[in-house]
Amino acid sequence: MTHAGIECFLAVCRYKTGSRAAESLFITQSSLSTRLKALEKELGGPLFYRKQGCREMTLTAAGREFYDLAVQYETILDRMQKLYHKPNQMLRVSSFNSIGTYLLTAVYERFMQTNPQIHLEIQDMELDAAIHSIQEDKTDLAFTCGRVKDGYFAQTPVFSEPMVLITSMVSVYHEPVELHQLSLLDEVYIEWSSAFAKWHQQMFGGERPQICISIMAHLQKFIEQKQHWAIVPISVAEGLEQEGIARRLETVFSLPCREVSCVTAAESQNQPAIAAFLECLREVMGEHPHITAL
Repeated sequence: MTHAGIECFLAVCRYKTGSRAAESLFITQSSLSTRLKALEKELGGPLFYRKQGCREMTLTAAGREFYDLAVQYETILDRMQKLYHKPNQMLRVSSFNSIGTYLLTAVYERFMQTNPQIHLEIQDMELDAAIHSIQEDKTDLAFTCGRVKDGYFAQTPVFSEPMVLITSMVSVYHEPVELHQLSLLDEVYIEWSSAFAKWHQQMFGGERPQICISIMAHLQKFIEQKQHWAIVPISVAEGLEQEGIARRLETVFSLPCREVSCVTAAESQNQPAIAAFLECLREVMGEHPHITAL
């Protein structure tokens, strides 16, 4: 009794005619007929009624009994074949665009090299959207500078980086820059976190900057203008410097740090794929001279 014979038998049961069954298996009808006859000979009797002028083949009583066994055989064979061919895992990572653009690219590359069996899906979402996506099981791991207080989630600090002052390549600011030299009319403001917003208010008062943005492409555009300035994480500053868009300036006054954490569903925080990604992240952050892995 061969696998090919059982496969032909099941195909006829499903497609009702020999011609359609043969097409489904990509064999000739004569090959299918030969295999079925060999199977019936081995079993000792017919599995189908064959009526003149009738294309559809119906099962005999023995055929119906054999059909149940053949379906069990097919199921067991499928499980055996998948034993060492498990489907690839997937890791869905969400980040806000400043770390996605300037920091995580190197992490993604290292993760894919060291974990080729895991499919990586990269998302771009702010905290509220990412939290909702985790709850709906559409995201596994999200990065944020905010705080999550819901017990459904686990939040872990992963790295911190200093913030620096940047201006256009042709600005007239002289180093080190003093606070009174900076006008809010010329600031390109990004609310990196609630902690940064609080620091900014303490330093510059309650007056709102003229330009407030949240998209990195807008920062690249506005910071090119002569008098504009911005306070950004050092990874963003380095990226803009490499692109010839902005330059970094020393300041007399101290600047805060940005702390980034990761958020997962509490029940998922120890999953191997998440642990592997965070390990790659800490390795890459550890290679950066100005970033502290936490």
